Amino acid sequence: MIKRVLIYDPVPFKGGSKNVMKTIIAELPSSIDVWVISNDKASWCDDCRSNVHFVPLFSPHFLQNKTTGILYFLKHFVYLFSLIANMMKLKRFTKIIAFSGPCVDFSLYLLTELIHIEIIQLIQGDIANSKVAGFGLTRAKQVFYLPSTYGSILHALKSYRSNEPHSNNDNMAKKKFMPFVNGIDCSTIKTKETSHKNKDKIGFLWAASLLKWKRVELFIAAMTELNSTYENVDKYYASVCYIEPQTDAYSDIADLDKVDNIHWYADPKNLNDIRASSSIFISTSEDEPFGLSILESMAAGLAIVIPADNAYWDQQLTDGVDCVKYDPNNMESLAQALTQLVNDPSFLLRIAQQAKLLAQQYCNLHCYAQILKCIPN
Repeated sequence: MIKRVLIYDPVPFKGGSKNVMKTIIAELPSSIDVWVISNDKASWCDDCRSNVHFVPLFSPHFLQNKTTGILYFLKHFVYLFSLIANMMKLKRFTKIIAFSGPCVDFSLYLLTELIHIEIIQLIQGDIANSKVAGFGLTRAKQVFYLPSTYGSILHALKSYRSNEPHSNNDNMAKKKFMPFVNGIDCSTIKTKETSHKNKDKIGFLWAASLLKWKRVELFIAAMTELNSTYENVDKYYASVCYIEPQTDAYSDIADLDKVDNIHWYADPKNLNDIRASSSIFISTSEDEPFGLSILESMAAGLAIVIPADNAYWDQQLTDGVDCVKYDPNNMESLAQALTQLVNDPSFLLRIAQQAKLLAQQYCNLHCYAQILKCIPN
């Protein structure tokens, strides 16, 4: 008997969470029939495996960005009817996997009020302290969460069951809630060529969506400061690889300062090549729950520059050993970190090699073992 799994993706733009889900899907046995229901076909259309099928989610454009109020609930009731309609056309699914968080995946939990279906929920970022989030968490069959989201999960459970003060702790104690960290298949990451590296022009890389909390403007300001320091700016260049999400919470590229030696790439298909031709990866995100792009750049052999913000990679990496850290949201501190690497190529190479060694510990098969074990059962 062929097992059938539904992947639910209501987010209308690309992002790291989808890359995680695609990595997990790639490791599922071919005997499992995978259906993806989403309003973002572009993120899934490059999957050519015969056991992965795409189904469009009916999603009125004017509702897609609504995250609060009446229109938020209207959006999820519309999604609910789309789910029901598609599930009536398709055969029964054994499980549904949601990976965007219980508030974003709320329509799935409305579905559980109508039919019995097992939901596996992945949580890859802090969730809202709301009864909606708690409602979803209590109805999920299994919840896998990044460790940095633990506190927000407790708050959501407490908010939902405010009249049962000890129930949230009881819920978290069950095997239903399991922590995980993200992983990658290092064989898919093109690595930086290290021979004659010190003679190469240094390439900076910034890669993320243009969501405001990713702070691309901080990187641009630091590059402008760097350019004013050096008479010869031909010794380095920068690449900004970005995705424009269809939401009000992103930076408009037209409003950003343009710097001559920054090259802009909109959702590039050759990100692997751009990354491998770079030397330094810069993260400007605030309190990144994990930072998959950081891990990918480590695996590629780039030197890593991150804020000292107590987020995941700040806790895992050591300044001056396998990364360079700067004061969060501080342009001058970031510019100084970049200057240090430009002025000392041997230091750059040394911390890049250490980070690459550490990245090998994040094998996708190991990091996602419990999730992969849970899906076919």
